[in-house]
Amino acid sequence: NPEFIRRFEEEARMIAHLEHPYVVPLYDYWRDPEGAYLVMRYLKGGSLLSLLKNGPLNPEPASKLIDQVAAALGAAHQEGIVHLDIKPANILIDAAGNAYLSDFGIAKDVGADRALMGAGAVIGTPDYLSPEQILAENVGPQSDQYSLAAVLFETLTGEKPFGDRPVANLIYKHLNQSFPKVMESRPDLEPQIDAVIQKASAKKAGDRYATVEEMAAAFRAAVVGQDVSTAVLISPSAPLHNPYKGLNAFQEQDAGDFFGRDVLVDQSVERLTSPTQRGLDPSARGRLLALVGPSGSGKSSVVKAGLIPALRSGAVPGSEEWFVAEMVPGIHPFEELETALWAIAVDPPPSLVEPMQRDVSGLLRTIRRILPGEKDGILLLVIDQFEELFTLVQDQAQRDFFIESLLVAITTPRSPLRLVITLRADFYDRPLQYQAFGRLLKDSTEIVLPLSAEELTWAIREPARRVGVTLEAGLTEAIVADVIDQPVRPHRTVRTLPGQPDGP
Repeated sequence: NPEFIRRFEEEARMIAHLEHPYVVPLYDYWRDPEGAYLVMRYLKGGSLLSLLKNGPLNPEPASKLIDQVAAALGAAHQEGIVHLDIKPANILIDAAGNAYLSDFGIAKDVGADRALMGAGAVIGTPDYLSPEQILAENVGPQSDQYSLAAVLFETLTGEKPFGDRPVANLIYKHLNQSFPKVMESRPDLEPQIDAVIQKASAKKAGDRYATVEEMAAAFRAAVVGQDVSTAVLISPSAPLHNPYKGLNAFQEQDAGDFFGRDVLVDQSVERLTSPTQRGLDPSARGRLLALVGPSGSGKSSVVKAGLIPALRSGAVPGSEEWFVAEMVPGIHPFEELETALWAIAVDPPPSLVEPMQRDVSGLLRTIRRILPGEKDGILLLVIDQFEELFTLVQDQAQRDFFIESLLVAITTPRSPLRLVITLRADFYDRPLQYQAFGRLLKDSTEIVLPLSAEELTWAIREPARRVGVTLEAGLTEAIVADVIDQPVRPHRTVRTLPGQPDGP
């Protein structure tokens, strides 16, 4: 499925970005010829689905469970992510009885311009679908709240709100009928519990609680017989998100926190859109971008948190459909490239290294063979730390062959490859020594300059504003004044092999 291949790593990064005590953490992810993998924490207590096989829960433990799930959902909603498949099977339990939200496999970034599923597709599990999911209308946090209300009903009664019915009948009832009253099967419960469930499962999203945390607070109050209209919210759903990365590079999932490089991102997009300077082979126009700057200048961040998200949003016509692969050269660049290409490959041979090394056209042939079955499929290959070809690759012939293969792949007419590299400024002369590649590089380079005072102001102020923090008056200006004239200092030591120079 080309759409799955195109989006798998993007969605995995989105899930990995959710840090909360009651979200099942994602430790690792990858895709290879055998399948796609998500590695998550193992929870020994099973799921709420298995727990309910022993009968419904009493209100007190049900309230604890709803508090924990609502806190996890609230954290996701603060990040602009709705789950869209809240059900007992996706609420996992640890040995101490705590609840964890899992399986964001069909989650949607509500801030994105595109839908993650096909137009008109009904997503979710029929027993717990909100009306707006059924109608393929705009979904949001209240959609998860509706599903959580259905889960709460089942948790207290042991039955789904509309029972085990054909899908068509379930859809009709979700659209037209209110949930049954819990009191009908559990007359021992406080009457206000039904009021909470009915409000949270209202057919119109605007009639539900403003947040899932408000729903959980109202249920907690109802359990002890308090007035639900005066329910007190629990503490914030997650520790304050820190939008500053320090010395770490921004990643694609950090795009919302990335400020100050709008001009450079726009210039980079232009390089991949328009014809470049005169003298360049017309067949290679818009196929190469090199970001060159000193260590610590933010080259990787510009690509990962600025350029790639822009391309995924269609900054270049059709770029929202591109496939993206990322690598660093390492000691064996063809092996690293093989690993990167496996992430997007369809029906690849057992080895990609061997066909890529047959001749200098092998890389292009391999890309054309493995791209998902779309006539005009495009691959964006990002080679970060391009200088490693000169610091880690000992075999001169292998380095020459790799660079020549890239050159052939981006200059051949109708090539599906678009290449982006980041390169330390003190190694800029190395690829220029390859005459043909050097000419192409000369016309395809954007220099990463230090942030201007205005850009620094944005990079300091806007991430704080995004998480609801106002900086003390004059603090931003003081920070900018302290650093504006300071040279960029390397924060990453270039990797080299023993006995090799690490640059001028």
